[in-house]
Amino acid sequence: MPGPGQNGEEIEQVNHKDVIHGEAKENANATSCPNTPHNVKKDAWEWEEVEIDIEWGILRGKQRGSGPRLILGIHGWLDNANTFDLIAPMLPQGTQFLSLDLPGHGNSDHFPPGFIYDPRGYMGAVKKAVKVLGWERFILLGHSMGAVVGILYTAVFPEDVEAFISIDIIKPWSSPPEKYAAQFAKYFNQYFDHETKARQDPLVYEEHELVRKTIEGSKSLDERGARILLNRGARTAENGGLILKRDLRAKVYFIGFVSFEAWVELARCIKCPLLFVKDDEVALHYRVLKYIFYG
Repeated sequence: MPGPGQNGEEIEQVNHKDVIHGEAKENANATSCPNTPHNVKKDAWEWEEVEIDIEWGILRGKQRGSGPRLILGIHGWLDNANTFDLIAPMLPQGTQFLSLDLPGHGNSDHFPPGFIYDPRGYMGAVKKAVKVLGWERFILLGHSMGAVVGILYTAVFPEDVEAFISIDIIKPWSSPPEKYAAQFAKYFNQYFDHETKARQDPLVYEEHELVRKTIEGSKSLDERGARILLNRGARTAENGGLILKRDLRAKVYFIGFVSFEAWVELARCIKCPLLFVKDDEVALHYRVLKYIFYG
């Protein structure tokens, strides 16, 4: 998760892999995916760009692999589809993995003006994308905020999800209803402030500054991880430097407006196998994936 920048900005990520040095360039041949995930190369293990028209805008992401097993990845707050770059190569053959940019993140379109960024809105966007793709059953993989979206999705649309994997979240924090009014007031005041800032000229960062702020803000990323995320979350400014691509409105922290009791009832609606992962070691990710796919 990105960290704070100038004027209260949150540090997010960067789009083109030639923007942040030290990483291989992304495949330049973007593949449109208007109706089905099978528009990408069948046996390719390199990433292919994907576009999904969900009526109000375009969700973008990237896909690799082919086969009958479908996995949908949802990234965390202010991150992007590059979140799973180090995990994806561990997936077995016969797996088709799609990592999405949520609305307002990475390369995806921003929500229309007046639309509130919220896990329910993200869930709706994911559902529309799944319908366009024609995916009927799939494994859902979510990290942090993406896992919150995954919990909601798996509870609301249990018929879609074969299994759910949550990284870093069992449930989001909750607040008692008597605190909702004050929290909503804080949320909307921040939202309106970011809405105003979004109409101003964007801040421009030097590469080393953006990498440093991303590391400092995340409190968990090293330089390699920061660059992986930044390679999809920013663009090059006309006069040099880097501009973050995320929607400023998405910065407002929204989680907490569902009571503990409501989360418990949502959890009761989840019918598929669950796996919760809470560890920083890549080795554990490998062991988890090996257990999921090979037993």
